[in-house]
Amino acid sequence: METQYDINDDVKRDVLQATDLVSLIGGATSLKKVGASWKGLCPFHGEKTPSFYVHPTKGFYYCFGCGAKGDAITFVRETERMEFPEAVAYLARLAGVALPVRRSGSRADRGKETRGTEALVAAARFFRAELARHAAARRLLERRGLSPKDAEAYGFGAAPDGWEGLKNALAEFPEELLLQAGLLARNPESGRVYDRFRNRLTVEIKDPRGEVLGFGARALGDEQPKYLNSPESARFSKGKLLYGLDRAKEAIRTGGEAILCEGYFDRIAFERAGLPNAVASMGTALTPAQADLLARHASSVVVAYDGDEAGRSAAKKAFALFVARGVQVKHLLFPEKHDPDSFLAEKGAEGLRQAVSSARTLLESLLLEVPAAGGDPNERAERIGEAIEIVNGAPDRLLRYELLSGLSRATGVPVAVLAGDKGKKQAPRTVETAEGARAESPLDNEETVLSILLSEWPASAPLLGGLPPDVFRRAGLKELAGAIREADPALPLDFSQLESHVGADAGRALARLLLHAADAGSPAEAAKGRPEGLDGLRKRLLRLKIRLLEERRAALQPEIQAAERAGDSARQLQLSKRKNELSTEISRLKAETKREPNPRDAGEGE
Repeated sequence: METQYDINDDVKRDVLQATDLVSLIGGATSLKKVGASWKGLCPFHGEKTPSFYVHPTKGFYYCFGCGAKGDAITFVRETERMEFPEAVAYLARLAGVALPVRRSGSRADRGKETRGTEALVAAARFFRAELARHAAARRLLERRGLSPKDAEAYGFGAAPDGWEGLKNALAEFPEELLLQAGLLARNPESGRVYDRFRNRLTVEIKDPRGEVLGFGARALGDEQPKYLNSPESARFSKGKLLYGLDRAKEAIRTGGEAILCEGYFDRIAFERAGLPNAVASMGTALTPAQADLLARHASSVVVAYDGDEAGRSAAKKAFALFVARGVQVKHLLFPEKHDPDSFLAEKGAEGLRQAVSSARTLLESLLLEVPAAGGDPNERAERIGEAIEIVNGAPDRLLRYELLSGLSRATGVPVAVLAGDKGKKQAPRTVETAEGARAESPLDNEETVLSILLSEWPASAPLLGGLPPDVFRRAGLKELAGAIREADPALPLDFSQLESHVGADAGRALARLLLHAADAGSPAEAAKGRPEGLDGLRKRLLRLKIRLLEERRAALQPEIQAAERAGDSARQLQLSKRKNELSTEISRLKAETKREPNPRDAGEGE
C-alpha cells in the first residue's frame, strides 16, 4: 500500500528547522559565506556574477537576479519537480525526522485530508441530485438562461430546505470531519450540529486541477447573506482561488489572455458567449494571491467587473495588482446597471464578445476618471495621483515612462512632476564587483522603515498602528507592511509563514529586507552609531510624509498656471492658498525631523 503522511503546520515547521538549508542548496550550487548569509550562482537562471543568497538562520533563499525565493520545501519542489507532500517527505528523510504516517488502503485507514476530499465529492453528488427535486433552484437557473445540461456542466446543485438533509446523507463520515470540511455548522450556544447550506442554489468551487474544495451557495429568497461560501480552512481559502480556472486554463494558455469578473454567473456568461478564458474572483476584492495565480497563467487580463461604483473601484485596485506583476491590463467597463450576465441577456453573445474585443487600455480607463483641465483641482489631483500610483508599480521602466508620458499628454501635467522620484536617475539595483560584494543598492527610506520594523521585532510591533495607510508608495512594500501588521507580536516573524500571506513582489521585498538586516548584524549592533532602530524610525516616517506633501504641492503648480492663463483669479487664489498651506505643513515637519528623539515619540503616527 502507498504510504501517505499527515502533514500539518507543526510537522512542516519541524522539518524546516531540522533541514540544513546551506547543505541542501549547496548540492546544487557552490556557496561561500558572506557575513550571516551564504552566496553563490543562482541555480534557477544563468548568471556570471553571484546574486543568489541563502540565509540559514531565517530559513530562506533569495536571488537578486531573477527573484527566485523560498524555503527548503520550495527549493525541493522547484528543483526536483515534486508536489508539496513529496518534498516534505524527502526533506524529512534527509533530516531524520519521522513523519506521522497514514495508510491509503481501506477507507477507515485514510487520513483526514483524504476523508475530507471524499466528503466534499459526496456532498457535490448530493447537491447535484437534489437539484432535480428543488423547483425554486431550477427556476433561478432557467431565469439565467441555463438548461439542465448547463447546470450539470457548471457544477450547480441545490441544498434542501431543511436542517439535516446533507448531514443524514453523509452519515458515513464523522461529524467532526464534516464540520472541518465546512459542510456542517454548530450552534455555539446549544451545540446542535446542522447543515451549513439550506434552501440555496449551490455551485462547486474547484482548484485548477478540478478537485472540489468547497461550495458557493446563493439564497433563493430574501435570506442573508445572499451568497454564502464554505468557511475558510486549510483546504478552502477563497482569497487564493479563482472560480472557473479549471475550465479556463487551457483557453488562457492558448490565447495568453484571461478575463477577470466578479461572480459565478458572470464567469459562466462569458463561457456561454464563446469566451471560456474567464475566471471570477468571487467578489469585488481581488487579493494579491489571486493576482499571482492569474499572472502565472496569463500575460494579459481584461478586468470585467460590474459597472456600478463598487465594481469600478475594485477594477482600479485590480489594475494596480496586475501592473505590479508585469501583466498587460485592459478594462471592460459595463454600463452602470449591467454585469456580464445581464449584458449577455440584453445584448447577446455577439454583443458580449464585441465588448471584450473593444475593452479600453489601462491608460484610457485611468483617464476616464480624471476631470478635464479647469475642473475641481482637488479632484483632478486625487485622480491623477491614483493613476500615478498604479503606473509607478510597473516593473518595466520603459513601460512606466510610456504610461506616464501618455498621462502627461492627456492631463497637461509635466512628466517630471508625474514621475517624482521615479523620474530621477537612480543607481542600478544590481552591481557587479570583482570582490563579489553585496549585489544590490542600499535601501531607500521606505525599505529602511520596514527593515527596522523587521529587525526590531517584536519591540517594533506597537509602531505599526501609527503608520498612515499611504506612507508606502510601492505596492509590494505597502502589502508587506500590512502582513507584518497582522503578525502576532508574541511569536517570532517566520519567513515561510509571512511570505505565504503576500504576493510575489512583497515576498521578494521581504527576502531582500531580511538579508539586509542579517548583514547589519544583530538589531542592537545595527543601531549603534547611526540613526537606525526605534528612535530613527520616527524621523524616517516624518521624511516619508514630507515627500508625499511635496509631491502634492508640486502637482498644484501646473493648475495654478492654467488658472492664471485662463484669467480665473478665484481658482488661482484657491490653489495658491492650498499650496501655501502645504508649504507651512512641510516646514513644520522638517523642523520636527531636527528635534532630538524622545522615546515616547516612537508610537506617534507621523
